[in-house]
Amino acid sequence: MNLFKWAFITAIIGIFVLLWLSSHLEPNLGSISEISKNDLGSWIKVRGQIENIRQTETLAIIKLADENNNTITIIAQMQNSAFQKDSIIEVIGKITEYNGMLEIEASKIKTLENAP
Repeated sequence: MNLFKWAFITAIIGIFVLLWLSSHLEPNLGSISEISKNDLGSWIKVRGQIENIRQTETLAIIKLADENNNTITIIAQMQNSAFQKDSIIEVIGKITEYNGMLEIEASKIKTLENAP
């Protein structure tokens, strides 16, 4: 019985540690220009300026450009996004492919600087 208690306590502590780590770990900041088809399915964090934004009923489709004018499409599941053209944002998401083009399915978007 004593062994069972220790195993149970250790398992519970392990679950809480994993939950804490999952909420505090983020991918490293990457460059839009370095994203390739080899990265499909990987998680990435990128920063850039919104060049264009299109809103559908359930999606925000954002064209994001870095300081070297490399661009990538960001797909975000959201209604009525508050993002504005020329704002600087940071995106964490999964690299995917749609119609032969690479894009990022955003899980988190943070505005770093609003448009002037």
